[in-house]
Amino acid sequence: MAMVLTLGSACAENRAGIRVHLIGTGGPELTPARQGMSTLIEAAGETLIFDVGRGALQNIYLSRIDPRGVTKIFLTHLHSDHIEGLPSIWLTPWFMFGRKTQLEIWGPEGTRQMIEGMRMMYGHDLEHRANALFKREYLDITVHEIAPGLVYQDAGITVTAFSVEHDDGNPAFGYRIDAAGRSVLLSGDTTYSENVVKFGTGADLIVSNVVAFSEPLTKSGILKPVLDKLTTPEQAAAIFSKAKPRLAVYSHIVKKELPGDEGDDVVIKRTRAAGYDGPLIMGKDRMIVDVGDEVKVLPPPAIEGIVDFDKPNSRF
Repeated sequence: MAMVLTLGSACAENRAGIRVHLIGTGGPELTPARQGMSTLIEAAGETLIFDVGRGALQNIYLSRIDPRGVTKIFLTHLHSDHIEGLPSIWLTPWFMFGRKTQLEIWGPEGTRQMIEGMRMMYGHDLEHRANALFKREYLDITVHEIAPGLVYQDAGITVTAFSVEHDDGNPAFGYRIDAAGRSVLLSGDTTYSENVVKFGTGADLIVSNVVAFSEPLTKSGILKPVLDKLTTPEQAAAIFSKAKPRLAVYSHIVKKELPGDEGDDVVIKRTRAAGYDGPLIMGKDRMIVDVGDEVKVLPPPAIEGIVDFDKPNSRF
C-alpha cells in the first residue's frame, strides 16, 4: 500500500484503480507554470472532469487525452476561474474533432442559468457554424443542479458531493470518487472543513486546495478575505492528519509573494511544521497519479508532435 514516485513514461494504461490527471493546478493568478484548476479522472471505463479552469482544453490535449471523450463535467462552484475553460471544451471538440456526444454537467444551484448565458454568448456559433456535419443538437447540454449526496453512479464508479465553506463562492462542493475499490477526494475550494475530513477519511488520495502568502503580506491583513475562504498549509496539515490518506496532493495553489519552486517548498515546509508527516506533494500541471495497489506519481506526458486522436499510435 505504498506511494511510489515513478519517473518513467506516463503512457502506460492504469488498468485497475483510478487514474487522476492534474490538468490544471493553479488558482486565478496568472503564472507561467500553472493553468487554471481542473482535475480529470479515468476509472471503470469512464472519463470525468472536475472544474474547467483557464487552459483546461489545451492541457487535456497536451496530456494526450481525446477531448471528444471529455463530456461529463462536475463543477465545485461557479467562480470564474473554475468555469472559464468550459466554452472551449463545449465548442472546440465539436467543430474541430467532430464530437457528437452532448455534454452533461453537474454543479450547484445557478449552473443552469450559467449554461443558458454561455449559450447566449456563443449564439453566433450556434447559428452559423452548425451544418449537416456539425449538428447543432450535438451542442445540447444536460444540466444537473445538485445537492449533497450521491450525484453520479455508473459502470462501477460513484461520485458523492459534499458541502464545503468558500464564503463568496458558496454554494460550493467537494467530491469523493469511488471506483475499483479505490477512492479519491477532491476538496474543491474551501477553508478548513470537517466535511473534507469526514469524506476524506479512508480515501487513497486527497487533492486539496491551498493558499499561502509571505509573512509580511499575511500580517498586513490586506488579503485576509482570501485566507478566510481557502485552506492554509496549517489547516491542511490538520485535515491530512485526521483523514490519513495514502497520498495528499496540493492543487488550486494560490501563492502571493512565494513564487516558483521556492514558494512550493515553503508550502510543504509549513505543512510539515504544522505536524503532518505523511506522503505529500505539490501538484504540477498534467502530473498523473495512479491509484491502485500502489499510489504512483507520474510525470506529465512529453509534448511531441501533433496528435491525431483517430490514430491511437500517434498519441505519444
